[in-house]
Amino acid sequence: MRKKILFLKKYLKNPQTVGSVIPSSEFLGKAIYKSVKELGQATVIEIGAGTGALTQHISSLNPVLVEIDKEFCALLKKKYPHLNVVNSCALEQLKQINERVGLVVSIPLINNPFKLSFIPLLNDLYSKGLLSWCVIFTYGLTDPLGEVNFENKKRKRFVLQNIPPAHVWVYS
Repeated sequence: MRKKILFLKKYLKNPQTVGSVIPSSEFLGKAIYKSVKELGQATVIEIGAGTGALTQHISSLNPVLVEIDKEFCALLKKKYPHLNVVNSCALEQLKQINERVGLVVSIPLINNPFKLSFIPLLNDLYSKGLLSWCVIFTYGLTDPLGEVNFENKKRKRFVLQNIPPAHVWVYS
């Protein structure tokens, strides 16, 4: 319950960076995990890990968790002491990538100014062969990463049991 209250507080303070009034559902977490498991092996990075709602489903993959919010980071470090939790801007962390990775994006991109810098960075990483795949969810109907030059793009799953309902997109 404390996690949901913290999440709501963060949403009310800055809805563009949190994106929803409550953390993602268990159903969305399972859909993300299934999508990631179908992809090739890579070091997994989850950006915008928040309270760990998706992390709990992908933690067996030993993802690096990137979260900009200090309170969310403290929560993640306590909940997942075995994982590498990085308190940093996702853009800055992605600029430092020097090995092939897979990306789980838990940052809402609808109406988020972050997207303007994120898209060119993903294109750069993908063109250099450093980004193997990307899994993202969106509350919108359109392709959230349509401007990225991925070879394969697919709306993989629709999760009605989430508030709001979400589409899971997979890119490789």
